[in-house]
Amino acid sequence: MIQFNGGQPQGGAQHQGRRKILAGDVVTMDAGRRIVRHGRVCIDGAAIAAVLAPGEPLPAGFGDVDVTETAGTIFPGLVDLHNHLTYNMLPLWQVQKRYTNRNQWRTQEASYQSDVARPASLLARHPDPGYTRAIIRYAECRSLFGGVTTAQGMSLSSSHGTRKLFEGLVRNVEQPLEHDWPIAGCQTLDFHPEEIRSKLVPALATGMPFFYHLSEGTDRLARQRFRDLLLNDGRWAVGKSMICIHCVGLKSRDFSVMARTAGMVWSPTSNLLLYGRTADVAAAKKRGVPIALGADWSPSGCKNLLGELKVARAVSARRSTGGDSLFTPRELVEMVTSVPATMLGWAKHIGSIATGLRADLLVIDGTHADPYTALIDAGESAIRAILIDGRIRVGEAAAFTVGDPLTSESFTIGGKEYHIDLVEEGDDAMGGMTLAAAVDKLAHGLAHLPELAEESAQPAPAMARGAAPEWRLDLEMEDHDDHVHMGARAHAAPAGIALRAAADTPVRRMALDPITAVDDNRFIERLLGNPNLPGYVRKSLRQ
Repeated sequence: MIQFNGGQPQGGAQHQGRRKILAGDVVTMDAGRRIVRHGRVCIDGAAIAAVLAPGEPLPAGFGDVDVTETAGTIFPGLVDLHNHLTYNMLPLWQVQKRYTNRNQWRTQEASYQSDVARPASLLARHPDPGYTRAIIRYAECRSLFGGVTTAQGMSLSSSHGTRKLFEGLVRNVEQPLEHDWPIAGCQTLDFHPEEIRSKLVPALATGMPFFYHLSEGTDRLARQRFRDLLLNDGRWAVGKSMICIHCVGLKSRDFSVMARTAGMVWSPTSNLLLYGRTADVAAAKKRGVPIALGADWSPSGCKNLLGELKVARAVSARRSTGGDSLFTPRELVEMVTSVPATMLGWAKHIGSIATGLRADLLVIDGTHADPYTALIDAGESAIRAILIDGRIRVGEAAAFTVGDPLTSESFTIGGKEYHIDLVEEGDDAMGGMTLAAAVDKLAHGLAHLPELAEESAQPAPAMARGAAPEWRLDLEMEDHDDHVHMGARAHAAPAGIALRAAADTPVRRMALDPITAVDDNRFIERLLGNPNLPGYVRKSLRQ
């Protein structure tokens, strides 16, 4: 369901009476980190009714339910705590040099303006709402095809100066559609020092999770953004609801302060491609800072969390101690399941497989002696099925029945046919946008960027009095006026907040990349060709 405010809980009436049983190895990621070999997950509507070992009796009401033999391993759905989804129709940016601070490439790099900022603006802010719907559909499916069932969402600004949040098929941490789930706030650009007290401190005082991009870069200025959190009275503007993204510029001792937060989100691929360095996760681990993974965005990140896990593993192996990798395979999988769920305050709903939790599940091919390593090794075509609220949204066509045959869509990933169920009952703000239509729309737009640039230079017609607002996707990295939105209590956008890339920035025609890494032969070549990617990561990804 793609709606903009309003909407029904994802575990609503449409799920009632829908029972199913999935059989396979079950990697629960629960408190005991149980792995149930030859287990069964019983699903009643949107929730998990039972997790059973061989020989354990079925719960009441499941006696006549057919068992789906997955021939696979069942994990919780993955949680991506950092992703700028609005940009994810763009190809990997060819970084020009090593930067020391994110404001260098954001404001000073011409190729960033021509290859990222301006193309994103032309499509996301195009008067044709079909582009908005296509970007949302494409970005959400790109995450979904990597096993992601929960992610940071997108926000939109209207021609009337208001803002609303994306509510979708993949759970949005900033608009969860559930009345008792904590609603996350987010600040992308740096708060000015005076705003730390006036905006950040009150946001943390609500107790709701709050994402803050912190010290993205390697230089003195990047670390100063951390030092800005030290208030005049000697207290730190941090708290257990604060989730810090990147933290590349922090020194080892700084993580003692970070231990007072909910944790940090680590995006190693993007950090390495832009800065040649990533956060000191060894210091973070030593000081007990919880760590989650985020794919960041398409201009400098992996396609999805399956790719990010592989880069994280390479960094972990490089930072080995006593011959052991910094993180075990289980700890890496925790970074995309149980740990982010706990950081959000959503652990009683998602992040593990246990009775009473939501049936957000990921099934991969086969059973494995080490299922954690198997997930890290997996590509998108290793996925057999993805469920959200007990509903199969992506399923291998040969093995799973997905949605209504009249409305489900076929899609090929890695030479395998999948059925995808993107349909919701009732009003659908996506206007029936299929993935195939979204791909066609974005491919056309990227191929005609020069023409779209010429059109955008024409004066926009005046809006009639009383006309319905026109909604355009926000581009967080280009919104130069700092702002903050807090879940459903979104503030009105100040005038001029949606600042576009310079109108005279030249653009070229682009091709839309395949949505998955397994189908994009050029993606790994471009990734390995990045001048800042360390040799040890190149070697690991080539294996």
